[in-house]
Amino acid sequence: MDTQQVDQVLARLADHKTVWARLPIKDKIQYLVEVREATLASAERWADAEVKAKQLYAGSPLIGAEAWLAGPYGVLAWLSASIQTLTALDTGADLLEHVKLHRSVDGKVVARVLPFDRYEELLFHGVAADVWMQDGVTEQNLRANMAGFYRREDPEGELALVLGAGNVAAIVPLDILDRMINCGEVVICKMNPVNEYLGPIFEDIFAQLIRDGYLAFVYGGGDVGEYLTRHAAVQAIHITGSARTHDLIVYGPGEDGQRRKAADDRAIDKPIHSELGGVGATIVLPGPWTEADFRYQSEHVVTQKLHNSGHNCVASQVLVLPADWDGNARMLREVRQRLDESEPRVAYYPGTEERLGNLREAEPAAEVLGGDAKRLFVADVDPATEHYGFRTEFFAPAMVATSLPGDALEFLQRAVGFCNDKLYGTLSVNLIVDPKTRHKLGADFDRAIAALRYGGIGINAWSAAAFLIPRAPFRPFPRSIRGGENTLFPKPPWFLTNKTSESTARKLTEFAAAPSAAKLPALFSSALRG
Repeated sequence: MDTQQVDQVLARLADHKTVWARLPIKDKIQYLVEVREATLASAERWADAEVKAKQLYAGSPLIGAEAWLAGPYGVLAWLSASIQTLTALDTGADLLEHVKLHRSVDGKVVARVLPFDRYEELLFHGVAADVWMQDGVTEQNLRANMAGFYRREDPEGELALVLGAGNVAAIVPLDILDRMINCGEVVICKMNPVNEYLGPIFEDIFAQLIRDGYLAFVYGGGDVGEYLTRHAAVQAIHITGSARTHDLIVYGPGEDGQRRKAADDRAIDKPIHSELGGVGATIVLPGPWTEADFRYQSEHVVTQKLHNSGHNCVASQVLVLPADWDGNARMLREVRQRLDESEPRVAYYPGTEERLGNLREAEPAAEVLGGDAKRLFVADVDPATEHYGFRTEFFAPAMVATSLPGDALEFLQRAVGFCNDKLYGTLSVNLIVDPKTRHKLGADFDRAIAALRYGGIGINAWSAAAFLIPRAPFRPFPRSIRGGENTLFPKPPWFLTNKTSESTARKLTEFAAAPSAAKLPALFSSALRG
């Protein structure tokens, strides 16, 4: 590692941190417009690089789900939304003009953030996304709690280190943009060795910010990351990664690090913002399901597991089923079949074999599924035990299933307690519920949602889509209409079984960069054929 070169990079960024913090909003908007144009221009190259690195075959639905939606589309959607928000800030417009507010069952202020405009009403018809505020935030003081950085007078600025995620490509630029735009910081980003092949693409996308001294990329192994986390010029750290990496940074390695963690004696004195993985769950409520429902929802569950080959912090790891439901055995059978039939793929993320081996050692009865023999499934796990799969994030194509007793309400209450108290982590959880059961449960369902101690909650939608749509219909269009749901939302393009995933994802990417009514017919046509 050339520490002198790293020091020079940090010194240049530090020299520009106050300039960036005080830069007029109009200038930041212009930077975002340039980044958006460069992202769209680089989208094909970006997606192709991921396809090659993950060794996906031509025509695979995974290309749309992973190389496009989890890549350039996610970044472009964020950019367009942020340009809109900054423009409102700059012109003094009301940031909540198109946002409906209401109260949750436990009294929190809730903002309905999707659909936001007429395009989203068309694209996500029947779909909603809510943001729940913390205690103490009211309708009256909500505006005072928004865009906090832009309310500061003459900020000095800070230099932040972003330790890039190695799995989902969009996370790296989104973390950079969050620190720069939302927090007003200049950024040094260390790429993860797993996906550092994307570094040159990201450098092209952010070229203007790099040239002007507000952003820099560095590469290397753990020694570079350690040097940066301890460097005096770095004032804040953001990591998207594992709890183990977080603890190494905050408390240090070995026995001394464990002692420090037990005493909460930090080895660094700078703030660290961490998005860490955990054991995610999918709770399936009992209901009057049809054969098509079992097929669709088993595809849904397996997508939550096998997207990115299980290398997602929000991957569903524990399937929680109602023991007294007559559909229990059928759902297990369908999930097992989808796991077995899904497209074979290379385990591209380092350590996958080791992590699967650890599960086999802890659970010798684990079933081996799939043509690549790299998928494990453990059914009928006793929920009262401290099972390995409840306490350890697999970060691999492996899933366990458990069951809890009771009618719909009793099961739901037990499932909430099980997820809160037995599973490791609080990142995300999913619920699958049919419209009749949801209606029958009424306010009890809302109370269960309020009781879940998780950051992202997906209702009939994978929580990974919390960037867009955490609540979706139980059935896709046109079955949704026949089932009494007022929605035209089709099978999501991130489903492993979506036949037009790549086509739809490409069109969504182009639409996110420049929304236009003229683009909608082709987009709808592709989506409905999925």
